[in-house]
Amino acid sequence: MKKTVFLFILIFLIVVNFLVSADSIINYLGQIIRVAKIKYGKKEFIVKMVIPLPEKNPFAELVNKNTSYINYLLVNFSKVNDKELMKNSDSDKLEKAFFEELKKDNNFINLLKEFEYYYINKNVSVEKKKVVSLERVIEIATKFFTISKIVNDKYEMHICVGINLIRDTEKERFPHVEAFLINSILNDMKSKKRVIDNLSEVMTNVEKLNFGIDKEKRLLRVQGALLMKMFENPKLRKLIVSEYRKNRKYLNFTIKGI
Repeated sequence: MKKTVFLFILIFLIVVNFLVSADSIINYLGQIIRVAKIKYGKKEFIVKMVIPLPEKNPFAELVNKNTSYINYLLVNFSKVNDKELMKNSDSDKLEKAFFEELKKDNNFINLLKEFEYYYINKNVSVEKKKVVSLERVIEIATKFFTISKIVNDKYEMHICVGINLIRDTEKERFPHVEAFLINSILNDMKSKKRVIDNLSEVMTNVEKLNFGIDKEKRLLRVQGALLMKMFENPKLRKLIVSEYRKNRKYLNFTIKGI
């Protein structure tokens, strides 16, 4: 009788353990991601965004602290065809078509699983992680500060998940480094105690210089000047180092020298 009870308990624990370990963030994509078709002027666009999970969800901490991280991977590394999605006029059909394609998108799914793995297994040996220098990480970070246009001789700067300079300037991509950086920068922008609080000062200094008469050439030159300013910005460096130290256990890369 005792052996039977012991065997039953053992089997029960194995099954419970299997069910817990089998759970994954992939099972909650429908709760994490929203997709919709919006109209801006005469054009229509597909918009995708990551939303927080209820606190009781087992992946709430992972998602809610890293919405911009996951959103960055979704927007920049998912291969779901937006043109095909545009054919769906009904919002429910659009959502259904999107998730059917997303679940088959191995590139995005594997990146998300990798992020999840390191988050859950926080004590993974650092020897298994990719090593990147701090200078390289800061260089990538500068590409999120983009001057998009000149209006009335004023430069419009934005910091965005989807529109940035990385695709046009980086031959070798580091998806998780990029996602970590934009998540850190955007979280800082929302914070009452901003680390990077001198952007207006940076832009004022840039605007003091005359970069030429031709608007296209001027835009390229001023963007280059902004990149240099941000690369040398001690507050951007401070933010990256601070956020890396805080989150290094669940990141899948190591910043050399920190």
